[in-house]
Amino acid sequence: MKISDVRCHLMSVPRPDGPGACRNWLFVEVETDAGLTGLGEATTEYHELAVKAQIEAELRPRLLGMNPAEIERIWQMGYREFWWRRGVVHTSAFSGVDMALWDIAGKAAGLPVFQLLGGKVRETVRLYIRYGPEFYGVDRDTAAHRCRAMGFDAFKHGWGTPTRPYDGDRQVEVSIAENARFRELLGPEVALMVDAAGMFSPQQAHRLLEQLRPLRPLFVEEPTAQDTVEPTLRLKRSFPDVLLALGERMMTRWDFRPWFEPQAIDVCQADICHTGGISELVKIAHFAEIYGIQMAPHNPYGPVALAACAHACAAMQNFLILEYCPIQPWFDQVQALKVPVHQGRVDMNELGRRPGLGVELDREIVASRAGCIRLAWNRATTADGSTPLL
Repeated sequence: MKISDVRCHLMSVPRPDGPGACRNWLFVEVETDAGLTGLGEATTEYHELAVKAQIEAELRPRLLGMNPAEIERIWQMGYREFWWRRGVVHTSAFSGVDMALWDIAGKAAGLPVFQLLGGKVRETVRLYIRYGPEFYGVDRDTAAHRCRAMGFDAFKHGWGTPTRPYDGDRQVEVSIAENARFRELLGPEVALMVDAAGMFSPQQAHRLLEQLRPLRPLFVEEPTAQDTVEPTLRLKRSFPDVLLALGERMMTRWDFRPWFEPQAIDVCQADICHTGGISELVKIAHFAEIYGIQMAPHNPYGPVALAACAHACAAMQNFLILEYCPIQPWFDQVQALKVPVHQGRVDMNELGRRPGLGVELDREIVASRAGCIRLAWNRATTADGSTPLL
């Protein structure tokens, strides 16, 4: 069996709360001369066209004629044959290809991907809803009620309505107030996560964590900038009872090493669309397990990424929870064969009855939204017009 073609499909996903797109999903197809086709996803905000070009201009010529079953050989080629390594465009492009190769391998063997990874260690993969009006077009109260009505028991909010001009001290208070409101709406039994998006200085992050403690968050994500390890490590030492999470902006196990070795974080949020696909996400999970670090993969993308994540998470001993961002109605409509999500979990027994990743796309729906729409910029400016040190 040989790879006969590699193709990309960009699908713009409209914002429910206004004009423009809230995502441009980038799906990858790897075709073989045996008639098997694998699906992957390489969605990368603000870099979709660059990732598409990397796949079509650089990866496709290298992959044609290769054996798709030699996933590790192809991954090593994709990583080591390029001089400029670990940039988000490079690793995202290869992430989409890697998922498609695992899909082909599962279909060829007649097995679900998690079986090829050594088998599942759990029956379901727990999901959390990520809130944002740009995703759902509803206010936070409605979003919280919908989350509970759909059977989800985990919910994530961000750093709060942006202060204009940006003021980190005031933003701490906004974040605390909004997350306290979510805790009230969701009730004590629902896991609440807070995404601080690296928007706070170390001192502001300290105050944020201190005031979030009574809300009992499952974890706090990116409380401060990640340019260096030490500020986050100091926060972890000051708040041993608050789980700190980060990792969505890091590529491959080499980027995670300086964070894992001093145990600067509690939860790793490696992204399957950016870090190197299923192959690398599983390696990062095994690496994290050595240090007692749990896995909560970053995953605010389309259904192919969700399926790939679910298979990888099912095979991880140190899995905690998986992000889920079902932008409607497109998330459901684009799936010809849907990932089975029931009561806030992916049912791995049901998914396991399908070979490969177990998800298929409606090509007409993808074609109906073909193209790339510019995403809105999230620009923060201080009172004097400068960009804050975030």
